Amino acid sequence: MKIVYYKSAVCPRCIPTNRFLKRLKREHPEVEIEEVEVLTHIGRARKAGIMSIPVIEMGGRRYHGVPPREDVLRFLSGEVERDG
Repeated sequence: MKIVYYKSAVCPRCIPTNRFLKRLKREHPEVEIEEVEVLTHIGRARKAGIMSIPVIEMGGRRYHGVPPREDVLRFLSGEVERDG
């Protein structure tokens, strides 16, 4: 199961999302987290339609910031479409 995380090192709104993903990875090491730094991958972010950050793509859905707990639990349990 894979999560794609669009972020920037200079984004203050990314700090809580970074913490959430680090905790998620510690608790669920099977989750693959791909981090996309938008400042160095502008073309990819544009192609994906990223207009603001932070953005998490998970289970076929897109979230601005930390996703709701219920959605994370459904993703981890396999109840939703998983990428990767």
